Amino acid sequence: MTERVPPKSESSSPKSPVRGRPFEPGNPGRPRGSKNRATRLVEQFLENEGEDIVRQFIDRAKEGDARFLLFLMDRLSPKRKGRTLEMQLPKINDVGDIPTAIAAITDGLNDGTLTPEEASQVTAVFQGLAQVSKDNELFVRMDKVEAQVKQMQSLKE
Repeated sequence: MTERVPPKSESSSPKSPVRGRPFEPGNPGRPRGSKNRATRLVEQFLENEGEDIVRQFIDRAKEGDARFLLFLMDRLSPKRKGRTLEMQLPKINDVGDIPTAIAAITDGLNDGTLTPEEASQVTAVFQGLAQVSKDNELFVRMDKVEAQVKQMQSLKE
């Protein structure tokens, strides 16, 4: 008869760390928000030398080095992910108001107030509102039908 040797993952050694629990009980590990050694060293370096490094980047950009100029411009004025809507939309109280709002979006697109991407995004918001309203209406109708079915069942009994 042969003895079964358990695989390493089944080892019963109390010292082997379990994935997700590498610390002994009662030891929570490094506190949240604390920085590792490399991050602290980089911050210390930048604190001492950061101003000189930035000055060198600016000087190289002024000399006409396009890479440094692009790097500085990307850091000083990053690309915006969106902008606030500069037009007033009609108030939407229910699904019936959405076509009026979409007409306002179309007008903004026609007169150049909105880009096609912005118009598409705002219209998608309206479509989401219409879907939520439609779903809500179906839930209300379903609740009424269920109540009627229960009432009919109670009358049969």
